[in-house]
Amino acid sequence: MKLFNQKLGNLFIAMAIITFTFTSCKQDTVETTEQNEQSESAKIVTARLQEKVVGLFNKSTNNAADNASNIDQRLEFDFCLKFVYPITLSYNNGVEVTVNNSTELYAIVSQMTAAQYIDGITFPFDIVTTSGNQTIYTESDFQTAITSCDADQDGTPNYEDQDDDNDGINDTDEDTDGNGNELDDDTDGDGIPNHQDTDDDGDGVDTADEDVDHDGNPENDDTDGDGIPNYQDTDDDGDGVDTADEDNDHNGSVSDDDSDNDGTPDYLDTDSDNDGTDDGDDNDADGDGTDDDQEGDDDNGGDDDDDDNDDDGDNG
Repeated sequence: MKLFNQKLGNLFIAMAIITFTFTSCKQDTVETTEQNEQSESAKIVTARLQEKVVGLFNKSTNNAADNASNIDQRLEFDFCLKFVYPITLSYNNGVEVTVNNSTELYAIVSQMTAAQYIDGITFPFDIVTTSGNQTIYTESDFQTAITSCDADQDGTPNYEDQDDDNDGINDTDEDTDGNGNELDDDTDGDGIPNHQDTDDDGDGVDTADEDVDHDGNPENDDTDGDGIPNYQDTDDDGDGVDTADEDNDHNGSVSDDDSDNDGTPDYLDTDSDNDGTDDGDDNDADGDGTDDDQEGDDDNGGDDDDDDNDDDGDNG
């Protein structure tokens, strides 16, 4: 009898374990069940893609590769994410559609109308961010992902920010080639489009600081009058010396270099040493960084210039 009771007890324990395991698995299944829901974030993302990718600069192209690339770029720069496909979207009439790649996403957003548009998505889905892969389980997760994309950290997400990099120039005005796509404008070729680059021309002076007249608009500052505003000009004063090369103390900033102490930094001063000769016309025969007319031994030959011989009489 004792043996029977022991076996019966073991049976009850086993059944309890099985019941708990089944219940746990069932709960896990419920938590990860895919569910298509109305999503304001999905509506925002697809509307932005239609506006910026389809509406502006893709009107005349049918190149599928370009369309997909432009979709990916806009997702990355406006929302700091890329989708891991497939994803399932839904129209405002309840019809669901599976999207397998960026080309298909382009086709969907390009066909949206005021009467038929995307306003839902199936959760969960995965995205890729700068931090790696992330699973979006809820609308709250999705909203957090897109609103936290804020290049200049001014509290306004990129997709709502008129000036993503806060350099004083609206994003639409950073479309320097005028093709309607500010993503392909990269003056200094550093891989960062101008509308998210704080130093558009890569000259060591932030775009916002190239507002020489301090009127809040860097676009109307052109020190050398060459038609290129300073923030896109690698030689702001047109003296033949690139702005970046006028960092004479080599401290990483050209703004504090003023060789002749006239109050104008060298990169905006056509005659930095005030010798009466524009910097681009100054000679430095021995390459020591000091103009010939400011040193006694131009050729670094050991003799003062007055003692040098001019064997051929060419005054050299």
